[in-house]
Amino acid sequence: MPNVPHSTMRSYGYALFEAAGLPADQSRIVTDHLVDANLTGHDSHGIIRIPGYIRSIAAGDIVPVGDLKIVRETPASVVIDGEGGQGIVLCTKAMEMAVERAKKTTFGAVAVHQCSHIGRLGAYPPMAAEQDCIGILLLNGGSRFTVPFGGTSRRLPPNPISMAVPSENGPVMMLDITTSMAAGGKVEVAAARGQLLPPGWLIDNDGNEVRDPSHFREGETAMLPLGGASGHKGYGLGMMVDAIAGGLSWAGCSSDNPTRGGSGFLAMAINISSFIDVDEYKKEVQILIDWAKSSNKAPGVKKIYYPGEIEEDYRATRSADGIPIEETTWERIAEAAAEVSVPVPVV
Repeated sequence: MPNVPHSTMRSYGYALFEAAGLPADQSRIVTDHLVDANLTGHDSHGIIRIPGYIRSIAAGDIVPVGDLKIVRETPASVVIDGEGGQGIVLCTKAMEMAVERAKKTTFGAVAVHQCSHIGRLGAYPPMAAEQDCIGILLLNGGSRFTVPFGGTSRRLPPNPISMAVPSENGPVMMLDITTSMAAGGKVEVAAARGQLLPPGWLIDNDGNEVRDPSHFREGETAMLPLGGASGHKGYGLGMMVDAIAGGLSWAGCSSDNPTRGGSGFLAMAINISSFIDVDEYKKEVQILIDWAKSSNKAPGVKKIYYPGEIEEDYRATRSADGIPIEETTWERIAEAAAEVSVPVPVV
């Protein structure tokens, strides 16, 4: 399968999501988010998600976002019942609302429950950083496939966290990590490519290492917390994300039957100018970046990246060369396209 130009993939995605039932503006938000995930090297959260999204929208399991149902509000905070709305659209709106409040009250926070998958967390905090705020996003979401430290049973979701700050001379500095060894989508990508997983990701019920990704979807394996066999810190971080995002969003913390289904998120923004002049802050961040990058390089290392920088390198390369797509992923998208009567583009 040749690489697909991102412009072709965007047009294809717009048509697919509109045919499935999303309004044109929301189709663009969702498609652009997914394509941008591929452009930045996060194929696990990119167009591989299209078939599942399309079928869920067409079946009515995911609905377009309409007027927001606000269940609690203060000048700095909002709690929203997403009512099954498209998660990427809702999270985009939530971060916009958090920034709007931060501009007025220093801190802005928007919590959302009952929405669908919100995609790549790293796309949202930069929205705040680009408006001279610090952006933070916490999610107690995804399937509960991560073990507690010392356990072998699935108990926690990947519980990701992302944050971003503006820099002086380049892209925003952005962190986007799961508190599990990896996102579940990365296991799906490995399966689609016929690859074994890296050592130390999955274990079976007896604690034995498993590298075949095909056992993951059926629930035969579980994932270790961030840090693997020494993952007590990842486990602790995952528990705190779950307590904050799950509890404050009303979604409910992880359990066999979360209060409102789990998968709640909290989008936060902090107005930098309430603490320090923005230009001065950016200079301090740049000092930090330059100091870290001035380190001697380990053997075989060509470049030391700051958090979020490697995504921009991917974006430049893939914008020019196209997005690499596995045959199986392209075929599954084509199958979903046939179900909503959208022709497959020639590439």
